[in-house]
Amino acid sequence: MFIMGTAGHIDHGKTTLITALTGINPDRLQEEQSRGMTVDLGFAWFSLPRGNVGVVDVPGHHRLVKNMLAGVGQIDFTLLVIAADDGWMPQTQEHVEILDLYGVKRGLVALTKADLVEPDWLELVEADVREHLADTSLENFPIIPVSAVSGFNIDVLKDAINSLLVELPQDEGADNPILWIDRVFTIKGAGTVVTGTLMGGSLHVGMDVAIEPPGLEARIRGLQTQTKTVETGVAHSRLAVNLTGVEKASLTRGMYLALPKRRPYFSLINSFVRILPQAPAPLETGQQVKLYVGTLETLTSVKILGADQLEPGQEGFAQLELEEPAHFSFKDRFILRHSELQETIGGGQFIEEGVPVRGNNMRLVGPKRLRHLFPFEKPEAFLDLDALRAKFAGNLDTLSLLKAEDRTFWTKGQFQEQGWTLHPDLHVLGDYILAPAQFDKVQAYLRKSVEEFHRANPLSLGPSKETLRAGTALPSRLFDHILGSMPDLKEQRGSISSVEHQVALTDEEEKQLEAVREALGKSPYEPLTQAALQEKGFSGELLFAGSHLGLLVPLANEHWTTAEIVEGVLDIIFQEEAFQTGFELSVFRDRFGTSRKFALAFLEYFDAQEITKRKGDVRTLGKRP
Repeated sequence: MFIMGTAGHIDHGKTTLITALTGINPDRLQEEQSRGMTVDLGFAWFSLPRGNVGVVDVPGHHRLVKNMLAGVGQIDFTLLVIAADDGWMPQTQEHVEILDLYGVKRGLVALTKADLVEPDWLELVEADVREHLADTSLENFPIIPVSAVSGFNIDVLKDAINSLLVELPQDEGADNPILWIDRVFTIKGAGTVVTGTLMGGSLHVGMDVAIEPPGLEARIRGLQTQTKTVETGVAHSRLAVNLTGVEKASLTRGMYLALPKRRPYFSLINSFVRILPQAPAPLETGQQVKLYVGTLETLTSVKILGADQLEPGQEGFAQLELEEPAHFSFKDRFILRHSELQETIGGGQFIEEGVPVRGNNMRLVGPKRLRHLFPFEKPEAFLDLDALRAKFAGNLDTLSLLKAEDRTFWTKGQFQEQGWTLHPDLHVLGDYILAPAQFDKVQAYLRKSVEEFHRANPLSLGPSKETLRAGTALPSRLFDHILGSMPDLKEQRGSISSVEHQVALTDEEEKQLEAVREALGKSPYEPLTQAALQEKGFSGELLFAGSHLGLLVPLANEHWTTAEIVEGVLDIIFQEEAFQTGFELSVFRDRFGTSRKFALAFLEYFDAQEITKRKGDVRTLGKRP
């Protein structure tokens, strides 16, 4: 199935031509049929040798351009209709501008009412149309004179459409469907029904879906296409979807149907914008305009990036804050219209979800970006025009690599939600994804932190692993993956050090350390606190150096002892019968002739090392190290 959208000025015969092509009058509303004017989207279909074609017939009146925009954004090709007796008209011009902004590059021009004019006049009209289409995305469209009333060249037009179908891209195998809702109604006995054009994948009866925003959950009860009931709706088809779990009153045009958590929506976007040369006014920072994407129309506040405004004929980057959130995929197109003059200003393409900025230096405000930054990163550099230009110049194959640099890390699930592919240069570490620049930044930070710590603390083994991890704000599993990829660093006793680093004492420091051990040995079961040792003139750095060398042991509550005293205590509790079947603190205290405070210092250290296991007031022996 392929979708063809019509475009053209009012009364140029779009609906009559569609009826001649399909045998179906697309004007579904009584008002349309009585007035002879399409006021909303109409739908029809016909079959050709190379495939079925669904037709979206859009209104041509200038006051109904918003209805035209609801249909034109989801078509595979267009049929521009121009009456040969009228020629190029104001709505012809506006529709072509919109099609050009949408980047529509496939289609045809039908010169209707060709039987009402002389051949010489028809040639002049065709030359004029060709001149108007020059320098637009429609410039290579074939131009075919037809008459829907007499049937002149209708078969020629069908043959041209049939030939065009082979050039259209297919998205077979896609599994991320989206259906922008253009109508909502109820059918007695069936319930809520929405209609739209399905893109990006297929839908099946019984499938769980979401209506976004605001994230309503529903299930597909039934599907129809071309008035036929089907089990599966395929991409590029017009569908009526019967839903259970939602009421008609909860739904409206501008929402979209998708798989749960697969099509995110945004209220703030960064975009590339092109202003029409004949736009009624510049696009300025602080201005409110109307934005059209899918079937949604919403007010939007504008901030021009790198300038104050974009003049007619200019293009540049802008941040848009939408009153109603909308879904965008990379390089999805939208239209901007003046909110008061009701004229088209220009159009744009989505680059990425935005981050609020203020002032000319585009400093970050708000916490969302900060959640993904290292504490040492500078947020001022986030929203820069060079980065936006690189993304806009990229494609779907390179986008994931560029987007990965926006955060320190992503998860595979987040990539899947965004619909990005995994660039081969990305680092995939378990469930996490890092760009090469971010991966290198983490490694450089760890090396620098360890080197600086060694210079400042030569007697210490290194900074604690948890302190380093907290400094990067990385999840523990991701941090372990990165640390494991660095052969120049090693983990030892909860600390991270360079493989070349050695804790070395001077002769004087060795004498001081031996004096500490002697002081602790005078009362082996009454360990001294760090404060008491420092009062005797021993530095905390010396104590930790002794710990890293395996000569001193830091017990609980800042008490210190020696490795030999600990070994002696372990010999006793693992050999004597009183400790074999469970013991209370008082048993330990009395056996070693010490106080409750000192007994706790030993036992809580043993608990932390899993040498003992406490349950209530009783401890049992674990595994001796």
